[in-house]
Amino acid sequence: MTQTTNSIYGGAAYVGISINGSAWTDISGHSNKVSPGGGDRNQGKAYTFDGEYPIVKVGKMNERQTRIDLIYTEQSGDAYEIARGQFIAAGGGTMYARWSPGGGDVGDKLYTTDAGFVQDFSYPEIDAEANGPMKAYFVIQHATITPSTLATAV
Repeated sequence: MTQTTNSIYGGAAYVGISINGSAWTDISGHSNKVSPGGGDRNQGKAYTFDGEYPIVKVGKMNERQTRIDLIYTEQSGDAYEIARGQFIAAGGGTMYARWSPGGGDVGDKLYTTDAGFVQDFSYPEIDAEANGPMKAYFVIQHATITPSTLATAV
């Protein structure tokens, strides 16, 4: 296979969050990393008396966790405060995430989580020796990520 010439620059991505799955807040200017994880498939194995190798079967998928790193701010309505509000909500507040590596233009891929909840949330860590903006993160636990192609820009 020849080397690709179609790589995508990740520094101009679109990132959005929602608490209802229909009204989205663009947090591209507050976030700087999206790390989807989990979702591995369960498996089982069994050995028999006759044979050296196991009998292997696959099972159901595990849940996913999508971590979003962002710049810490203190204004209401900013990404940090939206995530904090859903994290402290009684029973766990609903949260969705979506991101487009290409920036969210027509024809770009869009990855969208199903309804989840904020499983983990970082309060600001302060460091007198740190340079640059303070950072924070939150993790949404959910079941699936659905890829699509944008018919209209986000």
